[in-house]
Amino acid sequence: MKVDDKLLKKSLNAAINFSVIKKEGFKDKVRKFNESIELIINIKDVNLKDPKNRIDKEIILSNDVIANDKPNICIIASDEILLEAKKLGVDTLDSNGLVNLNNEEKKFKKKFAKKYDYFVVEDKMMRDVARYLARFLGPVGKMPKPFPTGYGIISNPNDLKVAYERYKRVIRIQMKKQPIIFVKIGKKSMDQEKLYDNMKTVINFIADQMPHKFNNFKSMYLKSTMGKPVKVTEEFLKSIEV
Repeated sequence: MKVDDKLLKKSLNAAINFSVIKKEGFKDKVRKFNESIELIINIKDVNLKDPKNRIDKEIILSNDVIANDKPNICIIASDEILLEAKKLGVDTLDSNGLVNLNNEEKKFKKKFAKKYDYFVVEDKMMRDVARYLARFLGPVGKMPKPFPTGYGIISNPNDLKVAYERYKRVIRIQMKKQPIIFVKIGKKSMDQEKLYDNMKTVINFIADQMPHKFNNFKSMYLKSTMGKPVKVTEEFLKSIEV
């Protein structure tokens, strides 16, 4: 698939324009929440039965991907790291909290796993996290990963401060059973150049994981959370007169 900067920028602009609700005879309407900008890439000619061809990794983008200044993370830790996490104002869970969570109903634990984008765990507590939460975090791809595949396992308060800032720019890229990759590259309110930089980082990373680079890209789309998808092709852009 041909991917060039001009085409990507025009497609991104179109996706942002499509987030506005337009109806003949009525004033254009902008949704009241800050929509995410989403990138969808369909992959071809890759054998996903071979684990080597699957992707499950966190990567750091050039710019934040969240609208507010606090990442949606839960810190599972003890002692100094736990105290530091509370100072940062993020949700926490200690050893007793893990045990209490394990005593909750299955429905509650599934809801807990879905509540956060990422879980950051003190290294010495990973055994308990695996014991109590693996069956709930695993299926939704949220088990904390150590470097180099992720940044979710820490060992001291300094690590936590770094992780806190880092998770404003981290996204999860997964391709396991289906040849499709879906990622959020930022928020509609962001500067468009920053969104573009994030998008390019993601596209280049995925291409680097493919055996034939961009030739493994079957198709690519951009859209806002509630907006119409924009297919990244010159033909589609001409059809909507962007």
